[in-house]
Amino acid sequence: MEEPEVVWVLEGYGKADDTLRTEHSISRVQMLQLQEAITPDADDPWMLHSYRVPVDQWPTVEAVLRCGPPDPELDCLTGAHAAM
Repeated sequence: MEEPEVVWVLEGYGKADDTLRTEHSISRVQMLQLQEAITPDADDPWMLHSYRVPVDQWPTVEAVLRCGPPDPELDCLTGAHAAM
C-alpha cells in the first residue's frame, strides 16, 4: 500500500471539555516508530484513524517525539489529516 499524503499529529484534548488544546507534529519516520507503542488496526497501517495514547506507553512516545511529559489534564490521541 502506498503512503498517503497526510500530516500526522499528536493531539491533546481537555478532559473536562474535549477541546483541542495541543498539537505536536509527527513525521513519517516517527509515526512508524510510534507503532511500537500504539498498535494500529490491521486495516490501518498508516495510522489514519485516531488512536488513544496509553499513559503506560508515554516513555516510548516521549523518546520518539521529544514532546515532554504527559499533561494529566489532557487525553492524548494520534491524528491524521490531508496534507495541503
